[in-house]
Amino acid sequence: MIPAQKFSPGDKLVWLLIHSSLRGHFDRVFLRIREELTTEQRQLPIIICANHSSWWDGYVAALVERQLKLDGYLMMEEPQLKRYFFFRWIGCFSVNRQNPRSALQTLHYAARLLKKRPGRMVWLFPQGEIAPNDYRPLVFFSGAAHIAKLAAPALLYPAAIRIEYLAEQRPDLYISLGKPLLVSQEDIRTRGFLKQYTQCLQEKVTAELDALRQDVIQGQTEKFTRILRGRSSTNRLFDAALLRKQIQHQ
Repeated sequence: MIPAQKFSPGDKLVWLLIHSSLRGHFDRVFLRIREELTTEQRQLPIIICANHSSWWDGYVAALVERQLKLDGYLMMEEPQLKRYFFFRWIGCFSVNRQNPRSALQTLHYAARLLKKRPGRMVWLFPQGEIAPNDYRPLVFFSGAAHIAKLAAPALLYPAAIRIEYLAEQRPDLYISLGKPLLVSQEDIRTRGFLKQYTQCLQEKVTAELDALRQDVIQGQTEKFTRILRGRSSTNRLFDAALLRKQIQHQ
């Protein structure tokens, strides 16, 4: 496996690339956190599990990491990380699901990262591949539950990501973090823990996705916070020019 190789100059450089790309592609990015992390929860290993519906999802993880003010890491497919090696600088490490021994090594590595110091987060896409946002049923690999078992006590955080074209030329991006699930030392001794908690995560992420879709459709987005504003699109520049022209003729 390929480990993360975080260092400050590299992290800043890759973040500039990510931030600039997000601003160039999206009109607005919104975040909803259903339950803010307490000081005590921030001391625990945090595992965020999200749907994987677009190329942008890894960039979303980096953006949310900064909003939560956590030391974030991301599990990334090995061929992609080999190609885009510089993502190691921002905390990406590889997984090779075609090699069970290597995949298990990755899970243990992720658990060690989380346990090394408080305030760390690992972001996973348990589907293992990109699928349409409304594809059902969600089917997850058991990696998140396995990491939680190795790092317990830990928090499993369901997350939903949705891209929506609305009134602007560029799309809006919505991120919703559900309520975290505490995995205790007692929980991991439960018979069938991995299967049970993987199923639980599938259900929670599905529920978060469905709720997010309905909220966007119905325009119930008042609990979302705008965390990024994109560059002016063609229609916004045109509207601004028309407004200036109207003011000049008054």
